Amino acid sequence: MKTVQVGIIGCGAIAKIRHLPECKEHENVTIYGVCDVNGERVQRFARAYKTKAFTDYHEMLASPELDAVIICLPHHLHAMVAIDAANAGKHILVEKPIATNVEDAREMVKAAEENRVNLMVAHNQRFVPSHVKAKEWLDRGELGKVYSFQSTFGHNGPENWSIDGEKSFYMLSKEEGFGVLGDLAIHKVDLLHFLLGVEVSEAHVITGSIAKDNSLFEDNALLSLKMENGVIGSVTASWSYVHPDFSTVIHCEKGTIHIENDPTYPLIIKFSDGTALNYDIPSLLSYEKQLPGRSQVVSSFIDSIVQHQAPPVTGNDGLQALKVVLEAMKKSESILT
Repeated sequence: MKTVQVGIIGCGAIAKIRHLPECKEHENVTIYGVCDVNGERVQRFARAYKTKAFTDYHEMLASPELDAVIICLPHHLHAMVAIDAANAGKHILVEKPIATNVEDAREMVKAAEENRVNLMVAHNQRFVPSHVKAKEWLDRGELGKVYSFQSTFGHNGPENWSIDGEKSFYMLSKEEGFGVLGDLAIHKVDLLHFLLGVEVSEAHVITGSIAKDNSLFEDNALLSLKMENGVIGSVTASWSYVHPDFSTVIHCEKGTIHIENDPTYPLIIKFSDGTALNYDIPSLLSYEKQLPGRSQVVSSFIDSIVQHQAPPVTGNDGLQALKVVLEAMKKSESILT
């Protein structure tokens, strides 16, 4: 396998805790450089990883040695940088959400296709062991028809993990356009697309701004979804949970799949005859620390480049999840007005 020269654009928390460590640990990745407009911060990251520091991403993209970039910027900057990277012939891994509007996301997909580079969106939920195993059950069809689902993603808010704390762009950047919907709910929408193998056909949302006095956006949201095959369900997202909740429950004809809602077993299959199958596998909170490749986001991206294959979460996947969230928000606004 060839060595892939990767540049990190944006030195925030997700670069610090996921992308840079995973790049460093990958035997076929060389960290070409790090880029951030905060000169002091980027120099600190460059020293830590013994690599080049850039404050202008265009300078990084101009290097013929660079193969790929990982974009860890505020959401509204994803499209601009990704399109420039594609036009420079660089493969792209971009944090979710892919963009803040459908037009930008489509332009990102188009630019990647025209320049024949990979565009992957970091919807890491697809790689969680309990989710992978649950999909295997659903794909085999042994539980019969799927009837409904409830999925939740909640924690105590980005200010508690963002590198900028309460000044995080998640809460204060007007250009973002959404809060917990673009941060957490969109992850679950993509997960449901992955698990059920069909996309959302209809979405509605109720939002609340009740927990974060310093946020411009919603901190709690409830999505009601209908899938293309008629299955209905809900996604709850919150920045106000004292204890995190990553659970998903899928009700089927011959049993129920319980994911990440038991303290001992991350996956439990409860059958209609009263029996159950408990999976002792790493939970969502622990799998990145216990499994080789950690989140598997970086390793999957690198594999797709080296093997000349489409990435496991494509730009179009990211676009479809974004469309669900934005269309639900648009319906909600029209009702209120």
